[in-house]
Amino acid sequence: MSDAVLQFSGPDVRSVLQGQTTKNFQTLPLNSAIDGAFCDLKGRVIADFTAVMTSDERALLRTDAGVAQALQTHLGKYLMFSKTTVTLLTWNCWGCSHSSPPIASDDLIVVPRSASLYEVWCDNTGAPDHVITQDAWRYERFLRGEARICEATMHQFLPQDLNYDLQGIIDFDKGCYTGQEIVARLHYRGSPKRRLSIIALTGSITPSVNDKVVDADTSKTVGSIVEVTQTETGWLCLSEVVVDARERSLQVSDVSVEIQALQS
Repeated sequence: MSDAVLQFSGPDVRSVLQGQTTKNFQTLPLNSAIDGAFCDLKGRVIADFTAVMTSDERALLRTDAGVAQALQTHLGKYLMFSKTTVTLLTWNCWGCSHSSPPIASDDLIVVPRSASLYEVWCDNTGAPDHVITQDAWRYERFLRGEARICEATMHQFLPQDLNYDLQGIIDFDKGCYTGQEIVARLHYRGSPKRRLSIIALTGSITPSVNDKVVDADTSKTVGSIVEVTQTETGWLCLSEVVVDARERSLQVSDVSVEIQALQS
């Protein structure tokens, strides 16, 4: 996993994360994992994350490695008058598959993702047992429709474009946070124009993040690729596309693609 771990420490950790993220940190139990996002003032996603409160004054937050430093910079203005510091740890993050994960501690975090899949974050240069490849980890994550933000896609998508509202990544009852007004307005008064889907590609092209998804009949852009992973037969792409995309003939780089169902 190409991820990094940020450590938030100090007596104001819960209130800072409460005011900056889409999730409720005031009620988060210690040593429980939570998935959420940071948004900018326009309601666009800066970073997705998984976080664990190891104490009331320490939270560990896993996000994309390319996003971590930019997120630190973004948070600087909000932490100026807070008793909270953010440190980029020299930790590694691994995706693993086994029925018996290691025992978690303050310096080894285990986040279950299914009956046999789990993440391990640790201050250790050696890999834990049962690590799987990045492509295999992404493949399983894609099937669940779990979209991740990278440096190239920061500030581009509303949470609803990525189905974050359908996956519990937004808490609509928690109160104010940066970008909350726009995200809530779309939820209560509007309707998302785009949603997350998986599209499958075969052939000689290599798709990339931010490649356009085009309606073949009209040549209009109807979406874009959010993430890509390689499979034995081609490529799977998590893509945000217009809500009626299944009724259209879609192309990426002039190659026809088809939408696959997400796991329920």
